[in-house]
Amino acid sequence: MPDRLFDYEHWGTGVLSADTNMALEEYLLKRVAEQKSFAAMRFYSFARDTIVLGYAQANDAVKRLDAGVELTRRITGGSHVQTGKNIVAYSFVVPRDGSFRHFEDMRAYYAERVANSLGNIGIESVTVDNKASTINVGGRIIASHAIFWGVNSALLHGLIHLTPYDVDRIAERVMLQQRQIGSHTYSEYAALKNLPTVATELNGRISGNRIKDHVLRQLVSDAISQEVTGGHFEKKQIDDNVMARSSELFQKRYGTPLWVNEHRPTFTPVEVEAIPGEELDGPLRKNLGYCLFIQVPDSDFKEMSEPVE
Repeated sequence: MPDRLFDYEHWGTGVLSADTNMALEEYLLKRVAEQKSFAAMRFYSFARDTIVLGYAQANDAVKRLDAGVELTRRITGGSHVQTGKNIVAYSFVVPRDGSFRHFEDMRAYYAERVANSLGNIGIESVTVDNKASTINVGGRIIASHAIFWGVNSALLHGLIHLTPYDVDRIAERVMLQQRQIGSHTYSEYAALKNLPTVATELNGRISGNRIKDHVLRQLVSDAISQEVTGGHFEKKQIDDNVMARSSELFQKRYGTPLWVNEHRPTFTPVEVEAIPGEELDGPLRKNLGYCLFIQVPDSDFKEMSEPVE
């Protein structure tokens, strides 16, 4: 497969509210579907800590929403994950022009390039697990992604951990599951505690005053942009016109309690061919584990976590 499949629009590296970020994802899907002649990429973080539910997930995973956190729902499958300024999200939106015959081809293509980018900035032992939709460092997850396989355009988006989570705060906000593996119990809490981050992996190799979320966000975004496009892209801005178009989607879907609580209005087969792992209009799924680990087999999960004492 060629190194660069598309001409790209680069929509910057910004920090926005949760619902605005979600609306911009659908805006770019519509834009790429209409134009058909380019792909789009965007890098972003969230202005506040945000619990993001999977497309068809029930909200039973939410334990408590304090003043410091938002709640939203994304258009891709899976389950709950917390985002915030300590992560950088990456999005790639492509036309359904035959460049990728199946969503698994798209997943493998961009996962490899994100993994290469992490290696290019000095992170070692980076591997890709396409079955679990993760990118790992030393067998533990540093990035994870999901796909919206639309009829006329498709999106892969994911997140990379820049600096460590406050896992105790996450445990107060959402359900974290445990697994019985052999004679031991392993927890998602411990697995989150053990997550590698860009900051911890580069500790000692970059100066201390550069180990800040906004610096690491730009470092990672620039590395991925270079790896994916070879430095050839058209810079775009999220201006008033784009925000106005996104606002229409916000009012229809992402800014409404009906979407957050019930995933309505649901997507239809006219719009999307597949949201991998999900029914478009089926019942909401309950009792799901934390999204990073939801597709990780027990044999790998026990290496990411630790036995509960």
